[in-house]
Amino acid sequence: MPDKFIISVVPLIRISLMRDQFFYYLGNEKLSPGTLVSIPFSGRKIEGIVIDSAADFERTGGMELKRIGNVIEKDFLTAEQMELARFISEYYISPLGIVMKNFVPKIMKRSLKEKKKAASQISKLGIELTKEQHSAVSEISDRKKGHAAYLLFGSSGSGKTEVYIHSILELKKQYKDGQFLILLPEKTLTPQALERYGAYFDSDEIVVLSSNISKGKFYDNWKRIRSGEAKIIIGTRMAVFAPFGNLRLVVIDEEQDISFKQWDMNPRYDARTAALEIARIHDCQIVSGSATPSVVSYHSARNGKSGLLVIPDLEIPNSRSEAVKTTMELVDMRRERWQNRSYGSQRQQQPVFSSISKKLRSEISYALKYGLQAILFINRQGMSNFSVCAACKTVLKCPKCDRALVYENSGEYRCLHCSFRTSITPKCAKCKGIVFKNVGLGTQKVEKEIKEFFPGARVMRADSQELKGKDAHEEAYRKFSDHEADILIGTQMISKGWDLPNVALIGIIDADNMLTLPDFSAEERAFDLLMQVAGRTSRPGAKYPGRVIIQTYHPENRLLKLIAKKDPDSFYEKEFKERKALALPPFGRLIKLVFQDFRKDKADAEAKRIAEVLLGIDGIKVSESQESFVPKVRGRFRSQIIVRFEKEMPDALRKALQWLPAGWIIDVDPISVI
Repeated sequence: MPDKFIISVVPLIRISLMRDQFFYYLGNEKLSPGTLVSIPFSGRKIEGIVIDSAADFERTGGMELKRIGNVIEKDFLTAEQMELARFISEYYISPLGIVMKNFVPKIMKRSLKEKKKAASQISKLGIELTKEQHSAVSEISDRKKGHAAYLLFGSSGSGKTEVYIHSILELKKQYKDGQFLILLPEKTLTPQALERYGAYFDSDEIVVLSSNISKGKFYDNWKRIRSGEAKIIIGTRMAVFAPFGNLRLVVIDEEQDISFKQWDMNPRYDARTAALEIARIHDCQIVSGSATPSVVSYHSARNGKSGLLVIPDLEIPNSRSEAVKTTMELVDMRRERWQNRSYGSQRQQQPVFSSISKKLRSEISYALKYGLQAILFINRQGMSNFSVCAACKTVLKCPKCDRALVYENSGEYRCLHCSFRTSITPKCAKCKGIVFKNVGLGTQKVEKEIKEFFPGARVMRADSQELKGKDAHEEAYRKFSDHEADILIGTQMISKGWDLPNVALIGIIDADNMLTLPDFSAEERAFDLLMQVAGRTSRPGAKYPGRVIIQTYHPENRLLKLIAKKDPDSFYEKEFKERKALALPPFGRLIKLVFQDFRKDKADAEAKRIAEVLLGIDGIKVSESQESFVPKVRGRFRSQIIVRFEKEMPDALRKALQWLPAGWIIDVDPISVI
C-alpha cells in the first residue's frame, strides 16, 4: 500500500478571514507547493493550490481526512507567485484563495480558427537619445547606481518609452534569458505598445496579457512566460500575476493612472504596490514613468525613497526648423452664454445652449482646412448628465442604484452603475409624467453638435458604449491613425498613449465637471486627466504647433490656471501642503470600509456599530459612519467608514478587520473616499 501524505491545500474560493485559509487532505504522493489539484469541498469539486506536504501520522479522536481528487498540474505556480499571493492577501486583507485564483488562468487550448497576431514590425524610429535620456538609461540598467526603484518624470512626447526600450536593450546584454514586464493602465494602449516594442524586439519574444485577448490565447501566453520563451510581457494590471522566471526589469507606464487599482472586486489590490513587491522578490529594477506622477510617487522620489529621473521636452523641429510646442488657452463659457440678435431696429440678447464655443469652432475649422485632426474630450458618456421630469422636476433615477439615468441616442435611459435600461417611454416615479428634459453634456450630444456644425467632417466617437468588441479599441486607434476620421470625440480612454502627430487641436469641452467631487484626490485626477489629454498634440513627428482649448465657466480656478500655464511644480507643492495638514496620503494611509445590505436601516446600523468598535483602537482615527456617495448599487444600500493611520497598520486594527462579518468591503489604500 502506498505511503500516505497530508497535503495542505488552499481552496480557490472565498474563505472567511476568521479561520485558516487552508485545509488538510490525504494524498498518495508528496506534492510540491504550487501544484494545482482538484479537491472535494462542501459537496462539490473545486480547484486548490498545494502549499505544503508532510508524511501522515497517527491521528487521534477518529479524525477523518478527505482525499485529494486528482493532480491537475504539478508546480503550476512558482515560489515567487506564492510569495506574492501571500503578500497581497495580507496587505489588502483579502482571502488567500480569492487572491490565488487570480494567479490561475483558465486552462484552455487556443482555437484553431484564432490567428496569431504578431507584433507590428515597424522600422526603428532612429531617434538619437538626448543626454538626459542616456543618463536615465544608464541609471536604470545599472543596479550599482544606488536605487532599485526610479520615477521617470517627463511630459507627454518627451521620450519616456525610448528610455524604457533602451534600458531593456542594455539589460538584455547583461541577462541573456532575462524577462521584462511592461505594465499599462488600459488595454487601449496595447496596440501602440506593440508597435513601439515590436520595432526593437522579435515578435516571438513579445506576449500580451490583458482582458481583450481570448482565454486560450491568454493561457498560451501564460505558458510561454513560465517556460521563459516570452521575454517582453506587455499587460494591464492582471499581468502582475504571471509566472516570471528571470525578471530583470518592471516598467509601470503612466503610473499615475487609477486603472492600476482594482476597486470593484476582491482582491482590491493596486498593481503598482504589487509590482514593487515583485521587484523585491525577483531582486530586479523597477521604473515608473509619467508626465503627471501621482502625488504619492512624486513625494517618494522627492524625498529620496526612490530615484528621480527628469527628462525635458524634446525639441521637435517642424518644416520651418522651429520647435513644435503646445499652447493652451482657457475659454470663459460665461461670455459664450449670450449672443446679440437683431430684430428689425432692435438688438436683444438670446441664450446660447451650444457646448462648442466660438473659439473652439474656429480652431476646428482651421484644423480641417489644413488637413489636420482634432480630439474633443468630455469626461461623460451619453446625451446628458441627467434628466428631469418636465412636469414636477423629479430626476429620473435607476430603481436599483438610485442614481441619475443617462439619456442615449437610442431613446433609452441607461444606468452607468448597473445594466438597467428603461423602455423608450419611461415614467416619472413621482407624477407618472412621460416628458423629460435632458440636462448637461455627454459624448453623444457633443457628437451631434459637431456633425451639425461640420457636416463634411468625418467624426468618430470613443467611449465604452461605442467601443464594445474585443478589438474595438485597436480598430479605433488604427482608423484615427490612418486619418479615416477628422474629429475624435471621446472620454478618458483616449487621454493617454494615442501617439498621433497629425493631431493639432485638443478641445476640453467641460473642464468643470472634474472639479466638483468632494474627494481628497479630485484635483489630482483632474490635473492628471487634463494634462494627459493636452499631451495628445505636438507629438514626435508633428509639423504644426498644437493648440489646447479648455472650456470652463470658472477660468479663475487656480487648478485650471496652473494647467494652462503648464506649471506642475506649483500643483505638487499645493497638494503636499494641503495633504500634510490633514495627514492624507502620502503623509498617512487610509482604509475605506463599506457595508452593503438590501435594507437601509441594517446598513446604517451595522456601519455605526463597527465605527464604535474601531474607535477603541489606539493609533488610528475613525470617521463617523455615513451614507456612501453612491448610496445604492444593484439594489443594496451602502454605508461607509474611513479609517486613517500612519505608515504601519496597527495589529489591533488588522485583527478587527479580519473579524468583520459578511457584507463588509475592505478597501486598503483606496483611490477615493467617496
